[in-house]
Amino acid sequence: MHREGEEIHVSAQEAKSGLRGNHVLTILIVSVLLAAAAMTIAWVTGALTSTDGTPDPRATPSASATEAM
Repeated sequence: MHREGEEIHVSAQEAKSGLRGNHVLTILIVSVLLAAAAMTIAWVTGALTSTDGTPDPRATPSASATEAM
């Protein structure tokens, strides 16, 4: 960093306080994949345990099965 009159000149490395490497990209990709997996698990388990008032088609016999009796 150096001063020229009223202006302060800073290099790119000093301005961003370090270097950017592949580890940042790796952490970003892994965290996005983990977040997507967590959201998918929450969505699926929420849909499976939903009580929205509609009967579960697996729990009630079909109309053709009750007519056969």
